[in-house]
Amino acid sequence: MEPRHLEIAQELMEEIDTGRYTPGAALPTEDQLMGRYGTSRNTIRRALQELAGRGRIDTKQGSGSRVRSYKPTTHLASTLPGISDDERYTQYADRLKHEQGLEPEQQLQVLVEPATGYLASLLNLDPSDAAGFVVTRRCDRFVEGRLWERQLSYYPDHIATHTELMRPDDLPQGTSAVLADLGYPYTSSWDVVGARMPSLRDSTLFGLGPGIPLLVHERMSYSGTTPVRFTKTLMPADRHQLLYAEGDISPELVRDATDVSIFEH
Repeated sequence: MEPRHLEIAQELMEEIDTGRYTPGAALPTEDQLMGRYGTSRNTIRRALQELAGRGRIDTKQGSGSRVRSYKPTTHLASTLPGISDDERYTQYADRLKHEQGLEPEQQLQVLVEPATGYLASLLNLDPSDAAGFVVTRRCDRFVEGRLWERQLSYYPDHIATHTELMRPDDLPQGTSAVLADLGYPYTSSWDVVGARMPSLRDSTLFGLGPGIPLLVHERMSYSGTTPVRFTKTLMPADRHQLLYAEGDISPELVRDATDVSIFEH
């Protein structure tokens, strides 16, 4: 038999999912829930802790519990003709302003580091070789002082050294255009998207609440058979959703898609 507090948590989650308690709405008080379920305060608190741990509610001492409200930022994960992906900061910033009225800030740092392990294998670099280094562009995007998204882009040193990719600034033309000008136009890529629970460092870095995983979007890009860029984007799952599109789709239709929230269905 399932513990009583888990039974109560499950019933409350079902009521949240079916819309009885909408995002931002207050749950019944502890006293009301005790009367409803005929159980102790400790059992009710354990049930509420379970919901908070799963990211479904926010509980504040003296203010009760409310259904967590999610307003995700749409991350355009696919590259479409005439529509730049989120490597271009202005596109990301414009979307945040349009969707949520938020003004993001960006910090960009460029590092030259040895290529090791998984990264060396993906970029076909030998860590023992003098050329076995990567140029790393780390882009941190902040909203109201909180880290909102981190994008790490790695380029083989022999391609990126002494180029615009070494500049710690946003490149208006996009890094894809820079690579094309260097003789390495993108011809193919693969993506892997997953979610993982954050480390303690991640939780502090992104200011994550209980039960919130990180979305991890990895993309490997090639020019012919030459690996030219590996990108890893880290995004709190309660603040982002990924948008993929294909075919002859207009910017207007893509904008329509950004108005869809997975948390409302």
